Amino acid sequence: MSEVIESASKYAKLRKQLFEKIDPLDRHALEDCLELLDDTIVELEKAISDLSPNKSADEQYTDLQTLFSGAMTNQYTCLDGFAYTNKNVWTFLQKSLKMISKHVSNSLSMLKKLRKSQKKSLTEIFSDYGELKNGFPTWLKKNERTLLQKNVNETKFDLVVAQDGSGDYSTINEALHVAHNSSHSRFVIYIKEGAYFEYIEIPRKKGKIMLVGDGIGKTWIKGNRSVIDGWTTFRSATVAVVGNNFIAKGISFENFAGPSKHQAVALRSGSDYSVFYQCSFIGYQDTLYVHSFRQFYKECDVYGTVDFIFGNAAVVFQNCSLYARKPDEHQKNMFTAQGRQDPNQNTGIQIMNSKIAAAADLIPVQSQVKSYLGRPWKEYSRTIILYSNIGDLIDPAGWMEWSGDYALSTLYYGEFKNRGPGSNTSARVTWPGFRVIQ
Repeated sequence: MSEVIESASKYAKLRKQLFEKIDPLDRHALEDCLELLDDTIVELEKAISDLSPNKSADEQYTDLQTLFSGAMTNQYTCLDGFAYTNKNVWTFLQKSLKMISKHVSNSLSMLKKLRKSQKKSLTEIFSDYGELKNGFPTWLKKNERTLLQKNVNETKFDLVVAQDGSGDYSTINEALHVAHNSSHSRFVIYIKEGAYFEYIEIPRKKGKIMLVGDGIGKTWIKGNRSVIDGWTTFRSATVAVVGNNFIAKGISFENFAGPSKHQAVALRSGSDYSVFYQCSFIGYQDTLYVHSFRQFYKECDVYGTVDFIFGNAAVVFQNCSLYARKPDEHQKNMFTAQGRQDPNQNTGIQIMNSKIAAAADLIPVQSQVKSYLGRPWKEYSRTIILYSNIGDLIDPAGWMEWSGDYALSTLYYGEFKNRGPGSNTSARVTWPGFRVIQ
């Protein structure tokens, strides 16, 4: 913990000294690191609190594993932010960040040894990311499931946003500014139909926020930040959520930067226990950044090209439709790029009862574009696809390497009881980490 606090102080001083001397992308990357270190401090403090004399590590295992997994992801995200800079600041930061990651990795390893049950059944492979009950995670309480499934005209709202002046505010940011800072009660904001050109960040202190729109294609939140235009991938998000227990329903999140602008995020979530229901996420490269912690997506649409669902959350997509779009020339489509960095993290992407298909703009040129289920962004990348309909756009190999043989023996990619013309596994990759689950 002391190392993290010391690093945060060091980086704050560095920002003050160099802010006017470094280029904008370095500044954005340094800002990312300061935010991520602050998040890491909170997560490690919570882990220490959970290890009280009244609770055993085995009882708290999943929560502790999640907190340590998130803390480690933060350090790698900080370093990733300097991928397109001149590396001078990155060189200064990497030693301390890698040391923090090493200590967190050791904590994950020790935690695993304290767990009473070490077995890994087929059921556990599919339930690592949360048991489901009545179509929703068990951690989503009954009253919240009811709230999600209510019609808009049956829902009680704390605030209403409307561009025509019929609500409490005309912008989403105005409403969020006055929303409570609480982790105890749900605060519901209704966003009426319209296109809102805003960049939104829901900070850690604003927990239990719920945004309700009028439906996919009716309530839109749009932006166009991208790496090519000087933003880090982390900071390019049109909407970024960190406050825990966030819920969104009936909203389209879009980054319209275009395929030539490379990484351009529509939504980034680092919100533990976040839920997205009947939403859409529209972009090209890196559309949906499932950054960290536990997340659930149900009846959602996701559109993109390169690595368009990526990150290191423990995330489930259920009854979703995932669409590959027409990419830039010479690009390939990858539906996923999962980023588990450590074998003892509890992170991964699980896609179940969903559709994997070509978007309307890809269909006419589908034969000219290679499309894959995913590739390994980090060494222990983990993605499982089950009970889903896989379209004929998917290359028979199914999966694509990141670079040479990187991660091919340490990743875990699984397919289980899928259907559709792209689900034939007879010509799939023969990597040590890939398996057709029986």
